Amino acid sequence: AMRTDMADIGSEETARMDVVYEKERVTIHPTQYGSGRISGKLRLYLQLGSLFLSWEPNEGVNSFSTSSVSAEIEKYRNLYTIQALPLSDVRFIRRHTPTFGLEYIIIVLSSGLAFPPFYFYNGGIRELFATLKQHVFIIRSDDDPNVFLVNDFEDPLQKSLSSLELPGVATVANAMSRQNSFSFTGSVSEVRHGDDAKYGGPSTMSEYVSKQRRKSNDPGRDISFQVLEKFSLVTKFARETTSSLFRENHSSGSHAYGRQKQEYVLDNKASDKYADQLITPDDASLPSDSVESDELLLVWGKKRGNPLSVEEWRAFLDPEGRIMDSKALRKKIFYGGVDHVLRKEVWKFLLSYHEYDSTQAEREYLAAMKREEYEAIKSQWKSISTTQAKRFTKFRERKGLIDKDVVRTDRSVPYYEGDDNPNVIVLRDILVTYSFYNFDLGYCQGMSDFLAPILYVMEDESEAFWCFASLMERLGGNFNRDQNGMHAQLLGLSKLVELLDPSLHNYFRQNDCLNYFFCFRWVLIQFKR
Repeated sequence: AMRTDMADIGSEETARMDVVYEKERVTIHPTQYGSGRISGKLRLYLQLGSLFLSWEPNEGVNSFSTSSVSAEIEKYRNLYTIQALPLSDVRFIRRHTPTFGLEYIIIVLSSGLAFPPFYFYNGGIRELFATLKQHVFIIRSDDDPNVFLVNDFEDPLQKSLSSLELPGVATVANAMSRQNSFSFTGSVSEVRHGDDAKYGGPSTMSEYVSKQRRKSNDPGRDISFQVLEKFSLVTKFARETTSSLFRENHSSGSHAYGRQKQEYVLDNKASDKYADQLITPDDASLPSDSVESDELLLVWGKKRGNPLSVEEWRAFLDPEGRIMDSKALRKKIFYGGVDHVLRKEVWKFLLSYHEYDSTQAEREYLAAMKREEYEAIKSQWKSISTTQAKRFTKFRERKGLIDKDVVRTDRSVPYYEGDDNPNVIVLRDILVTYSFYNFDLGYCQGMSDFLAPILYVMEDESEAFWCFASLMERLGGNFNRDQNGMHAQLLGLSKLVELLDPSLHNYFRQNDCLNYFFCFRWVLIQFKR
């Protein structure tokens, strides 16, 4: 009787849904034959405060299909029908816009499962993503501009918590991820192999409603409470450490950062598991499975070391000039920096101008090749005549913006000060050349702030250009027109302030500053100014 009542309640609530997007002729191609295409209706709708996606194939089979093909199509029709897919279970959506042919998307779930491509015969992909952005957090991937990450909160959060070196935080975050993956995989198995032939049959929505009502007994919810407990650890750790730093600053005068090793007790009333656990800045470490093998294991609060010296640098090189341990080198630089006399040589590796495993001979050859390539790119805009420039609006606009910016960039630094400074002209030439090298991104205000210190260190136009171009590969997302990269970072900053300093967060809320736009320049140019 209880199950029947719950089903009735679920069916009633299922009927109350708000469709926010709907598109006909969204088609899958499960077979290589044109007659095997299955067309249907794609919907986005709101239910119980959550966004769901559904795709239902049209009834009937293509009249030109044979009986064997019809049976196969019916099988795929049942297999790929989506009745109610929560967007919280979607990891990312890949969008394909071929030069010729139909646009399509591929939906990949958190469990790793993926649906077949959905082809939009009547268009509508742009409207689909516009609707998604209104209801869920969606950002473009830095690695692939065709990939849009959905609800991408977990990875930045995990990285932020892991970097604080708190015991158990990364483990809990990973367990939460595994729990979500296992629970969703199980639900897919139950739905696909259950009584209903269609994927996510009529009971799917009722099951989801029931799960929402049983959250108090949900293991995933228990894990989320554990994560909140770890947040309290972070807050207490941050406050005690800050107080400790101020005390040491008061007692030791100018030696504020030369503090002795101290033990910080993390006291958490909600969980006695970590109440007696101690952390020291030098000894703290993460569980081995929480850090990828390619990442550096860095410790928060470690004392600043000496900069990389000439002798230490030479020790990293083999007889042919290869760097033997790039991880150790980067870790050394992270904690101590680089002696200025080495910066020109070392920065070329850090900025990917040279590969770590390249020999000295290979680097000399590639440098000559890159110099020729740079001159070829530069000649493209240098050869534009005044008459041609009058008909090239984009070129005139970008060059005009660059001309205005370079005369305002680091003019207090002797290397760039004074009128008719040749270094300012070189700065301008590199930026204009880059706008031709990466015409899609072009030039945006702030780029000159990144290039100025690179040119100052390299003192070579070609080398500075290629180091800057490599840096833009890493930071180019900050300058995208849609500003998704910046919004994602500002959102992460707001979450950290809410976590670590609730009173400051409440002050920003009262003054309508939660968009954190006042931090835009700081983050855009990495606190250079």
